Amino acid sequence: MTRLFNLESYIDACQYARVFQDSSYQLVSQTRETYKFLLDKYAEHRYLLPPIINNHHSSQLTINPSKLDYLSMGTELTQGEKPRLFIISDTLDLMTLSTSNILGRRDGYLYSSAYYYWNYYTEINQHLITKPLVFINLDNFGILTLIPIKLIQPENSHYKIPILDTRNKIHLDHSYDCIGTYTKICNSVAGILLNQFSSLSINNETVEHLSGYLQKINFFQLIQSYVNQESVNLIIEINNNNQIFCKQVTISISEIANILCQHINFDDINQLENQYPQYQFILVSQYNIFEKIKTYLPNFICPHPSYQQFPEIWTEKNHLNFPLFAIYLDEIKFAVAIYGKKEWIKLSDEKDAISYEGKPTVLIGSIPSLKQDFVRIPQGRSSANLPIRVNAHDYCINGIPQDYKIEIENYQGTEEIRVQIQFNLQPGSFPELKVRDLENKYKIKTSFVNTEQTNDSTQKYYSHILPEQITANRQQRSLSQIERLKRRNDFQDFINDLNHISSTLDKISKQGYTRNNYNSLNQNINNAKNKINQQPDLLQFIDISSIDIVVIELIATLNQANLSRLVDIVYNTLTSNQPLNTDKKDLLVYTIMFTGKLYRFSEYLLSDRLFFQLQLQFNNAINIRGNLSNEYLQCLARIAENAESQRQYFSLFDSQYNLEISQYLWGYGNILLWYYDFNSSELFLDYQHHFTKIMNYLLSKYYTRFSDIYKKFAFLSLIYLLTFRAHDSKFCCKDSQEFQLANKVIEHFQHDRIMLNTVSREKPLNQYFQEMIEGTSTANEIENLLQVPL
Repeated sequence: MTRLFNLESYIDACQYARVFQDSSYQLVSQTRETYKFLLDKYAEHRYLLPPIINNHHSSQLTINPSKLDYLSMGTELTQGEKPRLFIISDTLDLMTLSTSNILGRRDGYLYSSAYYYWNYYTEINQHLITKPLVFINLDNFGILTLIPIKLIQPENSHYKIPILDTRNKIHLDHSYDCIGTYTKICNSVAGILLNQFSSLSINNETVEHLSGYLQKINFFQLIQSYVNQESVNLIIEINNNNQIFCKQVTISISEIANILCQHINFDDINQLENQYPQYQFILVSQYNIFEKIKTYLPNFICPHPSYQQFPEIWTEKNHLNFPLFAIYLDEIKFAVAIYGKKEWIKLSDEKDAISYEGKPTVLIGSIPSLKQDFVRIPQGRSSANLPIRVNAHDYCINGIPQDYKIEIENYQGTEEIRVQIQFNLQPGSFPELKVRDLENKYKIKTSFVNTEQTNDSTQKYYSHILPEQITANRQQRSLSQIERLKRRNDFQDFINDLNHISSTLDKISKQGYTRNNYNSLNQNINNAKNKINQQPDLLQFIDISSIDIVVIELIATLNQANLSRLVDIVYNTLTSNQPLNTDKKDLLVYTIMFTGKLYRFSEYLLSDRLFFQLQLQFNNAINIRGNLSNEYLQCLARIAENAESQRQYFSLFDSQYNLEISQYLWGYGNILLWYYDFNSSELFLDYQHHFTKIMNYLLSKYYTRFSDIYKKFAFLSLIYLLTFRAHDSKFCCKDSQEFQLANKVIEHFQHDRIMLNTVSREKPLNQYFQEMIEGTSTANEIENLLQVPL
């Protein structure tokens, strides 16, 4: 049996995240990587969804004699040798598949366009197909690059087989925001449903909860069978003052269709067809249940999502053994210096070679000019770094060109070693890039390292991140973010939003707080927050001492708008003990989130007051709303740019470091990474005490009993605390109490893999910590640890 998982479906990711996760900051998987992590964690779990559609339910309480209908993640296929089959992005090349943790060695994969070609095979072939096909999927994580597919008919198939034409990629000018579109649609549907309860329809928390509930039940899949009716009856969840109620509601099908058409950017989609007339475009989406979609896209094929032909094709494929797709082999080559001259080791010398799914191929690196299929590593050298190119471009990870590092383990230094590079691939299965010693004497270890860090002949090793590395990283990220800010078309809209907030505050100072004024201020703050709430956040990392015009303009606007009144709202609310209605709670939450997203610019809101009477403010935040304390801690960490603010934040350490539901250690580590001055003569952080306490807590129970998110924050904090080794040679030195304790922690978590994909998809954080304790961290690994986003 094989179970099919669609790694490209943000809709599935939303549903499963909301079914299985219970912490709001972890609730929705925003990337394919976090979704894959979710699948790995919960794929074996079964779950129940409540009865939603009420059209056929009895009006009286009755006993249902049937068994509970448990559901599982993914789709079960009737046959197949591989336990899991993943639908992956068309743009994932073989090199990336072989080096990332996207696939396990027993997993299979199918490119997204190939899957949709087979899933809608009959419907697509009802049209006269005379051009290559291009699939546009509105249900995925975002669209930036499209891959056309050509159709050919091999000898062993009576079907035409799709070939992914990676040689003719379509690069879009900007990414289509599928995530944002889905969120807006669910919010709008939630608003329509809540109009039946007028007192709740303007409550933002209630709308957001219901929107999340619609994602949890996969609303559009649920109503597929009812789109030809005038309306559908639903049972929904309503959150009112932190109490959940179930209500029966009715919604018009035409209203839902109208909401979709308001939020989908049909102009951009149609522009593709105008720009690339040589292709036949196919729109795949859950939204295609509405015929109205086709009227906006007259030249597109829009298959109905209820047509699920892939399981049938899969069964036939397993009987007849025909390929589901083919690919053009990437041209992969490695540079090597021979007699002072650069030569290229090529894995395939055949231009436009096609490889079919299921067909094993072994590519062996060869040097055509020398007619040899091996590389010599000279006597006395235990490693070699080979620059890589894929399809005539440098191979990059996170935008950084890579070298392929070959290391000979336990090398004695007495002989020349001949090694051979092999790429074992079978499209649809895990590809493996490996290097072997032709004499089979030595074990070969391989890894990828940043090209710019391999120019030195001597590899350097580190026991901590250097303070100057942290400073340089902050400066580089600031410059990069300022350039990004200058390119943003909606920067002026953000400035306007700040002025709208100011105008509403002026109005409130004259009229007082009315419900309309609350709603208006909440909306203005939310609009501004949404424009800077990016990946990474738009104002994150920016040095406010910059003389760049966009920074100066933003500071001037903040000063003129007198937005310190927002901090007044938070401070006065959290230092008083007055009961708050829902409107006031919403305003408090939005203001805290917005203030934090200003990062260093929050200085112009006089945000230091959020650190006054900090314990009192923090305790009241906990009492006001369950998750508000986490939002509050995140805000404090984001704005703690000066020493006094950091001192106040660190003062919470003893009460917070061991609370696994708290965001405290998230903020602790990020303050060290982005704000703390490691070169300051004023030392106010008891780093030895904190380092020891975190480790003792990690040893207090079995490693599987900690939440994954806590372990990530804890190990990152420990790693950044090791930077104090730069000025304190006794801190965590060999034979010290900290060093012995660190080794106990390493041993305690030796069977755990604490993965954080923004650092590495291959190496766990506990291994990074171990290498740093042992003094064997490389410059490449230090660079990875500096890239963790706030």
